[in-house]
Amino acid sequence: MKKRVALITWAGLPEGAESERLLLPQLSAAGVEASIVDWNAASDFARFDLVILRTCWDYHLRGMEFIEWLQRTALAVQVLNGVETVLWNRNKFYLRELQTQGILIAPTVFICGNGAIQPEEWQQIRNWQKIVVKPAVSATAYKTWLFNNETLPDEDELKSKMQGEPFLVQQFIPEIETQGEVSFVYLDGAYSHAVLKRPAAGDFRVQKDFGGSAEAFVASAAQLKQANAIAATVRHVGDSLYCRIDAVAKNGTLILMEVELIEPELFLGLAEGTAERFAEAIVGRMR
Repeated sequence: MKKRVALITWAGLPEGAESERLLLPQLSAAGVEASIVDWNAASDFARFDLVILRTCWDYHLRGMEFIEWLQRTALAVQVLNGVETVLWNRNKFYLRELQTQGILIAPTVFICGNGAIQPEEWQQIRNWQKIVVKPAVSATAYKTWLFNNETLPDEDELKSKMQGEPFLVQQFIPEIETQGEVSFVYLDGAYSHAVLKRPAAGDFRVQKDFGGSAEAFVASAAQLKQANAIAATVRHVGDSLYCRIDAVAKNGTLILMEVELIEPELFLGLAEGTAERFAEAIVGRMR
C-alpha cells in the first residue's frame, strides 16, 4: 500500500512553489503519493501518513488559527517540522536566545509589544546609520521597514505600526546590499546546498516578491564551517526535516539573520540532486 504525504501550502499558492512540484516525481518514484494541500481548506489530515509544512506563507497572518490547526493535526498524524520547533521558531525573539549561546546576530533591540524602549536602547538605536524594524512574528518581509537615523519614527509611532505586537529594531547590515545574503540549506540535519540572494536595485529586501534574485552559491570552507557551527548550536536543526540558515558575511564572519524552520523556500531547483535528497529524507521519515 502506498504511503501518502501532504505538502502543506496556502490559498495564495494552491499548486505550491517550484520546490514542491520538483518533489512530486521523486516521491512518486519512491512509491509515495504526494499531494499539495492548503492547510486551511482541508480537514481530514488523518488520511495521510505524514504532513510536511512547506509553503504555508500566511501562517503569520492567521496566528492562533494556524497554531490551533497545527496542534490539532499533530494529534492525528506526524507533522514536520514538529510542533515544538514551529512554536519556538515562529517568534523572532529566538534570536535573543541564540545570541546568549554565542551566535553573532545583527545588533538588535527586542521590544515586547507595549513595553517601554529604555533610554539606553534608544541611544544604541540612534547610533545606527540605518535601522530595520520588523514584527517578531512575520514572513516574506511583512511589515518590515528600513529607516535612517533621521527618519526613524518615535516610540509611539513605531508601536502604532506594530499594532501592539512584539517587534525587533535592528541595525541594518549594509553587506546585504553589496554582497547579498547567503542561505545555507540543511536536510535531515545535514548541509545540502547554499544560495546567494540579492535585493533589487534600490531595495533592501531579498525576497522574490520585492524583485530579489537567487542563484546557486558555492560556500567557502570557512563559511561552511561557521554555518555548521550555527546549525550545531541551534538544538532544533539536528532533528528537523529541513532548515534554512540565512546569514550575511561581514569581514569574513557570518552574521546570522534568521533560522528558518517553518516554511522556507529551499531552492531545490538551483542545486543538482537536492530534490532527490529531500525526497529521500521524506521517505526515510515514513519508514
